[in-house]
Amino acid sequence: MKKMKLAAIFAGLVSVFTFSSCLNDGDGGPNYDLYEIVTVEEGSIFGGAVLKGDAWGYTYTPVSSSVLAGLKTSDGSYYKRAQVGIKLMEGEVITEGKKSYKVSEVGVMTVLNYKDFNLQPDTLKNDYALVSLEDANNKIWAINGYVNVPFTFKTKEQLSMNDFHLYAVGAKEDTLVTRLRQTKGSDDAYQTGSALISFHMPFNRGEFFEILNNVQPKNDTIVVKVTAKGENDKELVSTVKCSFTNMQGY
Repeated sequence: MKKMKLAAIFAGLVSVFTFSSCLNDGDGGPNYDLYEIVTVEEGSIFGGAVLKGDAWGYTYTPVSSSVLAGLKTSDGSYYKRAQVGIKLMEGEVITEGKKSYKVSEVGVMTVLNYKDFNLQPDTLKNDYALVSLEDANNKIWAINGYVNVPFTFKTKEQLSMNDFHLYAVGAKEDTLVTRLRQTKGSDDAYQTGSALISFHMPFNRGEFFEILNNVQPKNDTIVVKVTAKGENDKELVSTVKCSFTNMQGY
């Protein structure tokens, strides 16, 4: 079948906080049918763990649990977000209108950085200026419960994703307003780095849902607005529209 390329908004994604042990190191690997950024959903209505794709909204169901072995952590749980190559089960063909496919092989290319929204922003002590939100190749997107934020920062030391926090600020009509903060750094930092973090919306937490409940969807669409402190007192802002029911896992 004709191979499908990942949607353009995912091209060239760069993360400085990678999990090198999760990169394929084979001699080319299987001839994959698709390349996707996916969310691993455990205990789904399909019975076991499945993959929910970002690019086309497909659900990928493995023919056996061993298909997802490369996505398992050392404690037996699954990484939640990854970029993967997918081999469809023999006989499966991408068809217009069809949203669920069985897969026989999944190869892990990169495990993405992921973490929950911060629920205690009052405890964050610092707020260093970011260089930018997004860039020419990477745009913010939101799907399957995650707000995916590419950004550029400055530093004089090694940072981790635990030095960056996204939290809900408030709601205005159909918009959820959020804030991204860098809490470790230096005002005279000169080295520039780029990162991508997938922030999960904690719908089961009352302090988050209290804010989200004030958002008023328009035809099931909400806007997620990400703000951040920029250089020279500039306010960085980026917005993305997404399906409200999809973000809640329905």
